Amino acid sequence: ILAMLEEPQDSTTSSSTSSSTSGWQMIPAENLIGAATNAGTKVAVSVKRVEDVVGLSRALELGVDALCVAADASTDLWEAVMEARTERANAHHKEQQPQHVTPQQLLEPQITVGSCWRLAASTIKDRVSSSPSSPPPPTVLADRVCLDLVRTLESTEGCWIGSSAKVMALVLSEAAVSSFVPSRPFRVNAGPFHSYVLLGDGITTKYLCELQAGEEVLVYDNATGLSRSVAVGRLKIEVRPCVIVGLKATTTTTAKDNDDDDDHDDVEPIADGQIFVQQAETV
Repeated sequence: ILAMLEEPQDSTTSSSTSSSTSGWQMIPAENLIGAATNAGTKVAVSVKRVEDVVGLSRALELGVDALCVAADASTDLWEAVMEARTERANAHHKEQQPQHVTPQQLLEPQITVGSCWRLAASTIKDRVSSSPSSPPPPTVLADRVCLDLVRTLESTEGCWIGSSAKVMALVLSEAAVSSFVPSRPFRVNAGPFHSYVLLGDGITTKYLCELQAGEEVLVYDNATGLSRSVAVGRLKIEVRPCVIVGLKATTTTTAKDNDDDDDHDDVEPIADGQIFVQQAETV
């Protein structure tokens, strides 16, 4: 399937494989790239200006699959397009994965262990200097979103939430029983509007502010390691104090000492990020 993005030549002409941009090019291209990922669809964009080439060839860190250039286009435009083509070919060669790894496996998130601690909300400097032993920083007010799902969850189940789609944390449900507040086994306190949530397909993410009732999110059970897709019943939005929690994902690798044959495990950081969560004992 080919999805072609181009400016319409005639207002009376339409095509099922083209998108009228009305002057917009980058955002529609990014939307098409995001939707076409792992779907068997190739995105081709008509380009007329040299300054658009780099942006389109690197959009979403993936770039479009083809740049369409008129035969009588300027030499500068052709040179820019050919340079982008060479850059793409070199990048593809460097990033080639082993043949036994499928495209689906490359997209699937990897669950790993790591560490977390409260970060200062005021400055980047605070964030860098914060550590698990730092004193608790101040809170921030945020538009907090609770995901009220249409199914009940166990106390070991929750949703994947994060400020970055690269590193997400498992936020457990409010199924735990307490003498101070009733159990809410259908609810996940997901944090502020800007946060990502992992959808039911286990691959796609969405901002909490874009989520709608009826859409499905992925629910993961920390006790069994099993996942299931559950629909959202409603979004409960309120202004609440939140804290920032730093996340550092790690992986364990086995290495050999040079002096002997004994194996030992090394813990290596693979990614870091952060998440906002409500300052409440139920989270």
